[in-house]
Amino acid sequence: MRHRGLNGEFSGTKILQSSTSNTWLRAAPTYRSRAGKPSPCIEARAGGRKGPKGRKGAPRLMMRSDGYEHLGSALNTDRAKPFPGPPPEQGPPLRVLPIGGLGEIGMNCMLVGVKDRYILVDAGLMFPDFTDLGVQKILPDTTFLAKWADKIEALVITHGHEDHIGAMPWVVPALDPGTPIFASGFAMELIKRRLQEFNLWDEARFHTFAMREKFELGPFECEAVRVTHSIPDCCGLILRSEYGNIVHTGDWKIDEDPIDGDVFDREAWEQIGKEGVSLMMSDSTNVLSPGRTTSESDVQRAIVNRVLSHQGKGRVICTQFASNMHRMESVKKAADAAGRKIAFIGMSLNTYLDAAMRDGRAPIDPRELVPVSQIDACDPNELLIVTTGSQGEPRSALNLASRDASHSLKLQKSDLLIYSAKVIPGNDSRVMKMMNNIAQRGPEIAMGRGETLHTSGHAYQEELDEVLKLVKPQHFLPVHGEYAFLCAHAQLARESGVQYTEVIRNGQMLGVHHRRNGRQVSSGSMHLIGEAQLSLLYNDGNKGTGTAEEMAIDERNQLSVEGIVIAAIDVMRPKIKVSPKDPEFEPGQHRLRGRVRVTTRGMWVDNGRLLKKLHQSAENSIGRLDPEASTAVIERHVSDVLRRVCKGYNNRRPEVVVVAHEFDPRAGMAVSARGRRSSQAPGAGRAPAGAAGASRGARQAP
Repeated sequence: MRHRGLNGEFSGTKILQSSTSNTWLRAAPTYRSRAGKPSPCIEARAGGRKGPKGRKGAPRLMMRSDGYEHLGSALNTDRAKPFPGPPPEQGPPLRVLPIGGLGEIGMNCMLVGVKDRYILVDAGLMFPDFTDLGVQKILPDTTFLAKWADKIEALVITHGHEDHIGAMPWVVPALDPGTPIFASGFAMELIKRRLQEFNLWDEARFHTFAMREKFELGPFECEAVRVTHSIPDCCGLILRSEYGNIVHTGDWKIDEDPIDGDVFDREAWEQIGKEGVSLMMSDSTNVLSPGRTTSESDVQRAIVNRVLSHQGKGRVICTQFASNMHRMESVKKAADAAGRKIAFIGMSLNTYLDAAMRDGRAPIDPRELVPVSQIDACDPNELLIVTTGSQGEPRSALNLASRDASHSLKLQKSDLLIYSAKVIPGNDSRVMKMMNNIAQRGPEIAMGRGETLHTSGHAYQEELDEVLKLVKPQHFLPVHGEYAFLCAHAQLARESGVQYTEVIRNGQMLGVHHRRNGRQVSSGSMHLIGEAQLSLLYNDGNKGTGTAEEMAIDERNQLSVEGIVIAAIDVMRPKIKVSPKDPEFEPGQHRLRGRVRVTTRGMWVDNGRLLKKLHQSAENSIGRLDPEASTAVIERHVSDVLRRVCKGYNNRRPEVVVVAHEFDPRAGMAVSARGRRSSQAPGAGRAPAGAAGASRGARQAP
């Protein structure tokens, strides 16, 4: 796994300069669409591309409603590379360029086009692993999208999971202001809420479609086809063009008995298979799993039975993915069967329920929920608590409760915890630690495959094979999964009768021909026709967004392992300046002296022995320098000495920061200051938590 349209006009007044860059911002302009509806935003003027009408389409730096600049360098088009592929009239007409989602789980984002006209399918994010310190979100390369926004005629969303819509606050500003955006009803409600937080919602450019509806989408006629998944209102896409048809399944499974009654539309997939499909792209997440997925209805029965088994014994606590409205409906049915009231603990549960309410598909009336403040007053035998934290997120309600650190949820020995979720790979140790903490507090825990308390939203092998045989594509491209998953899915497609398959990586452009001879489809061709140089972008959960280099990811990792040494030096020069080579030179009177303070973070200091050695080595090295040596020379020299001491003492290579001040003993103050560090250190802050041998506070030698 890696760990890795429409036109408008602007009006505005006040000009200000960004504090984070040398970019000049036009403050509080208003974008007005053709419909005449204003949408507030901020547009950065820092050069950049020309828009389709000749307007200077520089990166637009939007502001969150709370005032944070969330984009960082996400729209810095200066580093974007040329658009890949041959000229429009040369090479295959059907073209696909994945921006994310191939060779990884998450960050689904793909350009699909005809010649030089493209649409963007999904705008998802990916969550970091433990090596991405200080990072909360990983985003697709929006600098590339911003650079070539004039080629992108629309954005379409297949469903509302974060790995498909989570990057929209960064992707939407990268597109031209009038680029239309399409989604189903439930996904649109989630998108609306998210973009309103960032002051990016413009009603005029967002369009909701129904299943089986056909609508114009850039160079394609698009038809949305119902699929079943672990979130409501999911669709696959049929993209028709004069050069052939493309199918993009989105995330899917075949649920024969869905909770909401929205069945998988086999008829539509069979129909497009008869019509002819040039290229099919399909979800590869569970390609290594044999058989078929369990129906959500089976999970519902298991949850109901488990809740009923705890009658008269105490509270029931259920943790699930907040977006899974089907699971929420199963919990509601179990609560009704057992005569229990429901309480939510976790903001995201209310967020998704609110979106479902506005879309008319809420499984629970929010007015029936027990307020968190009244949980302790309820009869334990009449209460079912739904909580977030199934992945052991540090600040989630369940994780806090496992450590007795939650103000909302106090675990009791009489509780039953139903774990109705999957442990996402990479979260295993964190989840197990949380479950161990819960077990030590006494509640009964129900989890595991044997309980049938969870089912995947992604198709298993038999379902993948079935849809391949329904669609009968001429060419097949596996998407959405690790590289090994993509290879296995390509092999499955060949075994299912698909003649042409290809496995590519993010940034590689695939071209497809589909030639027709009457009703007979002759052999086509599919091959790589170019490659874009893409970069991952990292967001720290606030306004910090940039590349790995800009966000100092490698440096953070080094600090977490090696620690940091900071030396502050008061440089005291002799009153009478005599060169050390002069016969009259006396070390006590004429040598350069420095008062050194050494501090370490995140390092083993051997009960102060290493600190003492660092302090002595720094002072001695200063005395050997020419009294006329500049502070820059002193800093560089002491930095080299401290690095050698650390390397020789315990074979570590910490970050070393040295700051030297000119100090006048008579005045008792520093008269000038500057600093030097051994490499591009972020400063003298605390090393990240978890560093080997990290000290609680500063380790300092005076």
